[in-house]
Formats: sequence, structure tokens, C-alpha cells
Amino acid sequence: MDLPKFNETFIPILEILSDEKIIRHRELLKQVEENNYSNLPQELLEKKTKSGEPLIRNRIAWGKSYLKKGGFVHYPERGMVQITPKGKEAKNKKLKLKDVESDFLSFYADEKTKDTNNKEIRGSSPQDLIDSGFSAIELQIKSDFIRKVERH
Repeated sequence: MDLPKFNETFIPILEILSDEKIIRHRELLKQVEENNYSNLPQELLEKKTKSGEPLIRNRIAWGKSYLKKGGFVHYPERGMVQITPKGKEAKNKKLKLKDVESDFLSFYADEKTKDTNNKEIRGSSPQDLIDSGFSAIELQIKSDFIRKVERH
């Protein structure tokens, strides 16, 4: 068992918002976690990002951000979120990342055409990619340092 990817939180987010009420961002994160992921092992729920934020809530927050970019939710005021008519329609479908990205992916067109491991990138939240990047940089710095020490 593993934590859900950020795109796997789309439907749970829309289900919480389906009553069309305006809800606080933090309350949404809490409800999605409690209603859908509280059965995960405690060690998974306690995982944190490098900045110390609970990883499960980080992924839910990124899911919400992507839903906003795709027009499925909106922020009627700061710190608040609400489902849109498009989000209500999508709640009953098997909403996938490509469905959400289709409305805003042209903004990222140059990135999409780069020769990268798209499958790994597409399944990772932005925070996962940041953490992975930091780890790669840290590993490279350690390798460079060891090589310099060995030469002298």
C-alpha cells in the first residue's frame, strides 16, 4: 500500500465539494484525508515533505491546485474552495490527469516536448519532483566532494 498520487485525489476532492458549499482549504484537506485515506498505515500518514508538511496533505493540495487550473474548482475568496459546474459533471466520471491537464496543458507545451521520463514525471506531484531534484543535487555534491578529497 502506498500514498495516493496527487492526481488520485481528484475524485475524493470533488466528492467532498459536491454539495456546492464553500469550504476552507484546510478543512478540505482534513476531510479528504479522513474520509478516504485514514485506513492507510500510520507510517505512511506520518510521512513528511522536506519542508515538514504531511505528504498526504501536500498531495491533496496539489490535486486541488490542478483541479483549479482545469476549471473543476475555483477559489471564491482567499483560503476558500468551491466546486464548479464542470467539477460537478466530472465527479461521476473517472477523471484522469490528462482530462484535467487538457484545458491548461498548452501553457506547459515546451516542457511536454522535452525528452524526459514522462511517465515518472506525470505520476509525481510537483513537491515529489522538487524533493527528487534536491536529492539528486545532494548526491551530486557529495560525489564531487569525495572525488576532490580523493585527488588531494
